[in-house]
Amino acid sequence: MTPPRSPHPRPSSVCATVVSLGLLTILVATIAPAATLQLSGPPGAAVSLDGRELGLLPLGGAVDLPPGVYTLRCTLHGHHDLEQTVVLGEPESWRHVRLRPLPLRRLEAVEASLLFAGLGQWYRGDTWRGWLYFLGEAGGLLTAVAGEVQRTTFREDYLQYRENYRSALDGQQIAFWRAEAAAAYTDMEEMKDLRNTGLVIAGSAWLLSILDAWLLTPTVDLGPGVIPPGGRGAAPGHALDTAAAGVVPGPAGAHAAVTLTF
Repeated sequence: MTPPRSPHPRPSSVCATVVSLGLLTILVATIAPAATLQLSGPPGAAVSLDGRELGLLPLGGAVDLPPGVYTLRCTLHGHHDLEQTVVLGEPESWRHVRLRPLPLRRLEAVEASLLFAGLGQWYRGDTWRGWLYFLGEAGGLLTAVAGEVQRTTFREDYLQYRENYRSALDGQQIAFWRAEAAAAYTDMEEMKDLRNTGLVIAGSAWLLSILDAWLLTPTVDLGPGVIPPGGRGAAPGHALDTAAAGVVPGPAGAHAAVTLTF
C-alpha cells in the first residue's frame, strides 16, 4: 500500500525552486536589453544622472541604462549649471549627448552688481556671498531711510522749540524751551549720524559687490579645448546637443580653444 503524500512540499523542493527563480532573475537581468548613453563635454565637468554622480568628464565609457526618462545635470566652475531631460525610448538604442555649459561673463556680473549689491554674485552662483552683499546694501538703505525720517521729525520739533524759546517771556519758560530745543537738536544730530552710517554701509556693500564681481568672475579660459564629439556628423548646438545613433566619427586630431570674455 502506497503511503499518502504530504500536502506540503519538501524543504529540498522549496530550496530548488528558490534557486531556480534566482538564477532566472539574474539571467533575465543580464540579457535584458538596455540603451546606451554616451556623454562628452568640457573636461572636469561633474555629471550626475537622476542625482547619481557619474564622475568628471571625460568619462571612462558609455553608460548602459534601461529605457526611460532621466535628468542629466552638469556643473563646472566658472559656468552656469546645466540641467537637461534625456529620453531613452527604445532598448538597444544609442544616444550621444554633448554637454556645453555656458560660461560666466565678467561684464554681466558687474552690471548685475551695479543694479544692486549681490546680484552679480547670484549670477555667478555664489549664493551666500550674494546674500551678504544684498543684505548689507538693503540693511544700510533701510537704516538710512529710518534715520532720515527720524531726523526730519526731530528737526521739526527743534525748530518749534526754538521758536517757543525766542517768544518766551519769563525765565522759567525760557529755560524749559531752551532745554527742549537742546534735546531735540541732540536727537536730530544722532539721527543724522545714523543716516550717514546707513549710507556708508550700503555704499560699501555696493562697491564691494562690484569689486567682487570684477575680480572673482572667470574671464579667460585658455588651454586645450574639447575634442568635438561625433566628428562630421554631430550637429552644433547652444547648450546641449544630441546626435542620433549612426553618426560617423571624424578623423582623430587635436583641438585647441582660447576664449576671451570682457
